[in-house]
Amino acid sequence: MGPKFPDEFLQYLKEEGIGELYPHQKESVEIIDAGKSLLLATPTSSGKSLVAYFGMIRAWKRGLKSLYTVPLRALAEEKWNEIQFFKKFGMKIMISTGDYDRGSEYLRDYDVIISTSEKVDSLLRNNPNVFENLGFVVFDEIHNIMDESRGHTLEIVINKIRYAFEGIQFLAMSATVNNVTSVADWLESASVSSDFRPVPLHRFVIAGDTIYDEYGESAGEAGTLEEMVVGTLRNGGQTLVFVNSRKATEKFAERISSLVDQSLTQRERENLSDIPLSNESTGYDKIVPILKKGVGFHHAGMLSEQRRLVERLFKQGKLKLIVATTTLAAGMNLPARSVIVKDIHRYDGSYSVMIPNLEVQQMLGRAGRVKYDSFGNGYIYTTRTRLKDVFNEYLHGPLEDIVSKIDERKVRMHVLGLISSGICKNEDSLNKFFALTFASKQGIDLEPWVARSIEFLKENDMIRGVDVMKPTPFGRRVSELYIDPMTGVKLRDLVNIVDLDELLIGISATPDMPKLYVGEREESVFYQTGKSNIDAEEGQVKVAMILRDWIEELSEDSIVEKYNVWPADIRNRVEIGDWLSHSLYEIARVLGKGRTDLRILNYRIANGVMEDLVKLTFLPNIGRVRARRLRMNGYDLERIAQADPADIQRIAGFGEKISENVIKEAKKITERGITFGL
Repeated sequence: MGPKFPDEFLQYLKEEGIGELYPHQKESVEIIDAGKSLLLATPTSSGKSLVAYFGMIRAWKRGLKSLYTVPLRALAEEKWNEIQFFKKFGMKIMISTGDYDRGSEYLRDYDVIISTSEKVDSLLRNNPNVFENLGFVVFDEIHNIMDESRGHTLEIVINKIRYAFEGIQFLAMSATVNNVTSVADWLESASVSSDFRPVPLHRFVIAGDTIYDEYGESAGEAGTLEEMVVGTLRNGGQTLVFVNSRKATEKFAERISSLVDQSLTQRERENLSDIPLSNESTGYDKIVPILKKGVGFHHAGMLSEQRRLVERLFKQGKLKLIVATTTLAAGMNLPARSVIVKDIHRYDGSYSVMIPNLEVQQMLGRAGRVKYDSFGNGYIYTTRTRLKDVFNEYLHGPLEDIVSKIDERKVRMHVLGLISSGICKNEDSLNKFFALTFASKQGIDLEPWVARSIEFLKENDMIRGVDVMKPTPFGRRVSELYIDPMTGVKLRDLVNIVDLDELLIGISATPDMPKLYVGEREESVFYQTGKSNIDAEEGQVKVAMILRDWIEELSEDSIVEKYNVWPADIRNRVEIGDWLSHSLYEIARVLGKGRTDLRILNYRIANGVMEDLVKLTFLPNIGRVRARRLRMNGYDLERIAQADPADIQRIAGFGEKISENVIKEAKKITERGITFGL
């Protein structure tokens, strides 16, 4: 006999039109119902989430809390939308992906918390009480342990939960795990793996003008790439095309859009008519003409709201085609009838290398829309000289094993977090903790890294003690701010500096701020500008110059053109600069050096404004553009508080509702004497 499904789960199955579970789902649900942990490795769209939802309901019915961890904020939002169904039963669900040191006590009241692994790690450091009564944890996309920048945090979070919470049941899921046995051994869990797909995937390789099936036999003529793409769109098909660079997505999308436009029906054109023609965000005018033709492009250089627009239109069936970089494959759930991998090589900083098989299978796995298609087609383009390599690597070769990406720098950050949170109290307990990591399981000796991390943290006055180690106030704040200890040291060195340019260079030269590529024509410019007392590379000085232009209110379009960067590169550095300038202010405070100018700098970076606009940005819906318009019309907070809504409405960009809200908030601020720390 199988498990007796709770009524809430049965209602979910009915809502989704599911009459019977697939064999791997049934086996997985039985393991979860028996109270065991599980590694579930099955293809994309095979119904892994259903198993997670069963575990959440099972925990909730027992009065236990669930945690659902995902790699990206966008995925957290997608999951949040998916599980709204369960709220009608009384299940309280909350998403938490915000600032790392934000108060989080409110999370104790929720039955399900959806979050990223970084946010979960910060919660475990700052307020582990929110996980009281935790019973079930989902680790979605566990193969992201392989991610160079974020994988270490996922691995440590898994380790912390297993180490600090006794008897936790968890479900780890992935579509691309090759070394299932070794990962399951590390997790001490049961495992279920299957190649079953509800929608069968047919894989092909295209070389020259010939299409080859999985067995190397000719399956027809390909024609041109453009003809191939348009052909996949017939009879309601949707297609994803993967290329190897941001520029390539835009160029190919623009080139193919005219052909796709010719294939659209009148009704399909009408469905695209509600896309706004104008928007103030940088790059919007470039994408709109292409969207109107049923095509979108998608890459990490776009602003997040533009990527979300493309995703939403594709999910709604309004877009026929998205041209994307490989980042889309590891991100949102966007299935298509056909997937075309146009480029199998990319530049790794030194050479052009073949994309790992794991990534290619992630891309191909998007083919086949459940409820829409009875099959999915995946096509890999190559040359005749590389044909054998492609078959050996991508059609008949194994996936790469999941391996740990923990290194000494990452160990240092987590050692401080473990001591600060009280999970580990001395070197012995730290070594025991790290001995349970996947890295240790794979034979990496972490003890020397732990020892050197302790030495670094003591030398820089972040921890004290031997038998019982405790954080200093400085060390605790660095841990709470969730920054690299080396970043904390560099920011501490800035607390006595007042020169604005040196502060910006110092913030940009920390390990937590990604530097930018400097082209040959730019080198002399950044070398000259970088002459300061702060030790910084050209790519870091370039970031500082962008931040300087940003707070001087240079438009995003101008910054994009001036520095040859993408809009998202600016937003990313601004977001990190906001956090690092906030951290600088907080470190100054904990060292007893309150500096209002650092708080002002933080507000300026956060909003991209000169100092005279800072207070205006505290008003709702007032960013850098509207704030400057208010100032140019002679308004400050006091005058706004006394204004007539009709007067505010005369300013460009101010409607009736915004004007009323602005006046209401200005009155509240002035009457209550709110200072925002200034």
